[in-house]
Amino acid sequence: MSTEVRASYTDSFGHAFDAKGRITVPSEWRWESFEPRLFLLPSSARCLKVYPESWLGRLQEQVSKLKASDPMRLGVEVLASKAQSATFDQQGRIMVKQNLRQGAGLKEKAKTMLVGRLDHFEIWDKAVWVKKDESTLTVEEALSAIGL
Repeated sequence: MSTEVRASYTDSFGHAFDAKGRITVPSEWRWESFEPRLFLLPSSARCLKVYPESWLGRLQEQVSKLKASDPMRLGVEVLASKAQSATFDQQGRIMVKQNLRQGAGLKEKAKTMLVGRLDHFEIWDKAVWVKKDESTLTVEEALSAIGL
């Protein structure tokens, strides 16, 4: 078991996209221990999943062990073609391409939620998130669900 300390995306924050498709990432997720380069990926849950660069590196290592014709590798390659790289501007914002925003149902200037998920965070339309919010889950229930 690795004892490597990683920055963790925790908490939830309300923000909105500006007219140029930028959204502010909370300062808590931009401290020195967090990675400056992120990758945005579409999700079937109708949100965007945002991972640090190291996550993509670990995925690349696993994929490199697969044959070029392996369906799992081909699936990851398709996903890579839909991913977007992003870095922070001086105001702590990232630019999200219009096609990714539209695919996740995120409208210009719409209220959104940035939701921490430990190794990544998600960007949700606030109205959709409010309906889905699991905030009634207790720490005991969560730990029990994973066998701890």
